[in-house]
Amino acid sequence: MKKSDVTKQKILKAAEIAFSEKGLYGARVDEITETAGVNKRMIYAYFGSKKKLYIAVLNMVYRRLTESEEKLLNQQSDCVETVKRIIAHYFTFLHENPTFVKMLMWENLNEGQYLKQSEAPEVKVTAVNLLKMVLKQGVQQGIFRDDLDLDELIVSINMFCFSYFSNIYTMAQIMKADLNRNDMVDKRCAHVTDIILRYILKEQE
Repeated sequence: MKKSDVTKQKILKAAEIAFSEKGLYGARVDEITETAGVNKRMIYAYFGSKKKLYIAVLNMVYRRLTESEEKLLNQQSDCVETVKRIIAHYFTFLHENPTFVKMLMWENLNEGQYLKQSEAPEVKVTAVNLLKMVLKQGVQQGIFRDDLDLDELIVSINMFCFSYFSNIYTMAQIMKADLNRNDMVDKRCAHVTDIILRYILKEQE
């Protein structure tokens, strides 16, 4: 890897931490350069501005998720097993990538205005289409219900998984439980998987 690429990765890694903790407006360039161990001018040389660096981080974290989604969805497996595995994957990914969760929470506060300027929507399309193909296959094989709205179902799968982590600290206080504990995450994953499968599976005559 070239020295310039190494420097860029250091900046992106430091920026991901800063932006996830404080958002675009709260994060300071000085803080990012100090964490990355680079000269301040390197940020402007490689990314142009703090806003463009923020968008680059959005691109990076979405690619991280999408590449892992595509790898899973391209594997040969029956449709029911694939649905189980993609839900489990979302829970594992979100649990292991808290900065991704926080970045998305900040971007929702910004009403998605910077996501619109990023490559993320286009990057995510392939994974969405792959999941849609799996669901269509299940319908065509008579395993899933004929009347499924696939777009709504994909939104539900994503929201059921993401909302656990976006609300984990407030719900932990309300439920008086450590919801970030591995066994609690696994329990929630199993519960969501059961809900989704009960909804989509066709009743056998």
